[in-house]
Amino acid sequence: MINFDSFISDEIWLAPQHPLAHNLELPIFEANRADNEEIQAIQQFVKDNISDRTPTEPSDTPLAIQNSQPVNRDPKELRIPGVVKRIIPIDNDTSWEYWWCVPGRLLLAEDVDLMTSDLPRVESILEQLVWLFGGHCFGKECDRLGDLLPVHDWQEVLTFARQHGFESYLLDIDYLPTAIKRYNQQPDSAEDSTDTEYIAVEPAHWHIEFFQITPTNGGYEIQHPKTICSCQIWTGKPFIKHLHTGETSIRYDLWVAHPLDLTQPPWFK
Repeated sequence: MINFDSFISDEIWLAPQHPLAHNLELPIFEANRADNEEIQAIQQFVKDNISDRTPTEPSDTPLAIQNSQPVNRDPKELRIPGVVKRIIPIDNDTSWEYWWCVPGRLLLAEDVDLMTSDLPRVESILEQLVWLFGGHCFGKECDRLGDLLPVHDWQEVLTFARQHGFESYLLDIDYLPTAIKRYNQQPDSAEDSTDTEYIAVEPAHWHIEFFQITPTNGGYEIQHPKTICSCQIWTGKPFIKHLHTGETSIRYDLWVAHPLDLTQPPWFK
């Protein structure tokens, strides 16, 4: 049973502070020019001899620029986290936070410890959303067509994840606002090649993806290839509606909505 007072408790929405919080806004110089290896070296404040690393590398690369900066503190104190605080809306008035992995960045040991220790709080929120709206679990071979039966117990979601190999895991969470788009369904046969235009509607929903990490040089990275294992919590049923006939079909494979990216610090684009 869910306690309504705890469901709206202010304390549950706030993510814990990162142990390297003072480094969250340290710059990665010209990050749009850097490859993942350079970004991860900058994160760890690796003071390499650039000519030893790549003899032909010009002196204006992001790593070279970072290495040219004066160091007034212990380099260990200048490591840049691989996570940012992501803001997930519940409704127009309420949001909650969790620590989100920035694509292409190395996960420091502090990042992993923080996400692991914060997992019970995050799951307690998801548990309540699954109880309230129901959740739909999807793997690689799962059917996404029709009026699928949701689960209303987070433990059933975890059972599904274990069946897909996730005894241990972290969570990637997206909030996707309502989307209404024109949708061209691919015909199954030549006879169906006309009148294939629909309106696709995806109500606001949360997409929770399970993932695992693997150790790498100096930290951790998301394990690839990923095993597809997710839970979607919908505020309504996604559907397509034929523009001419009005025929409607429930579909969970439309992918017309896009995640709402709100982060703190707000530098991530």
